[in-house]
Amino acid sequence: MILPDGIKGELYADCEKLSDKYGVSIVIINNINWNDDISPWPAEGVFKKAKPFGGKAAIFLNTLTKEIIPNVEKSLGINDAERTILGVSLSGLFSVWAGFNTNAFTNIICISGSLWYDGFTNWLSKNTLSLSVKRICMLLGEKEKLTREKIISTVEERTAYSAELLRKRSNANISFQLVEGTHFSPITPRLEKGFEIIFGTNKQQVID
Repeated sequence: MILPDGIKGELYADCEKLSDKYGVSIVIINNINWNDDISPWPAEGVFKKAKPFGGKAAIFLNTLTKEIIPNVEKSLGINDAERTILGVSLSGLFSVWAGFNTNAFTNIICISGSLWYDGFTNWLSKNTLSLSVKRICMLLGEKEKLTREKIISTVEERTAYSAELLRKRSNANISFQLVEGTHFSPITPRLEKGFEIIFGTNKQQVID
């Protein structure tokens, strides 16, 4: 579970409850360089005076799959578990992108994903989802498109388009739902919805 640094506090308690309910191990990753480490390729910043995106997702994905996940699973004593990657906002984009660039994950949960990212839907249409991915859940706030930033206002349209592309071009089970709220707020109901859609029944899994 890759989260912005600002999402903390009571969320940890909520994750403990979800872990118990669905019988999964949840690993929260933060304190990363948000604009650089999880953006798929360089792009201009979208807000006034915002730094550009560094496009270093491939480097971070290698670190995640070759170092972080093996170390976590070793410490937890987990072998051959299904893995789910969950991201919020830009890390939601990263989670979907990762599904095309590694076979490490079975499930993807994308909450308020930045699928408006420059060039992403075009890239999506020309690449193939890993056969390891069986289920993708995309959740988006119904008010997220109501923004003055022109490119971000396309998020609902582009997320729906991405979901349809994935349905047509992969064998994965794709779910896209609009939910109450704005950009990843409220967050806990979306986590609960994502877990319900992906898991349903208890399984031993690691969520990164």
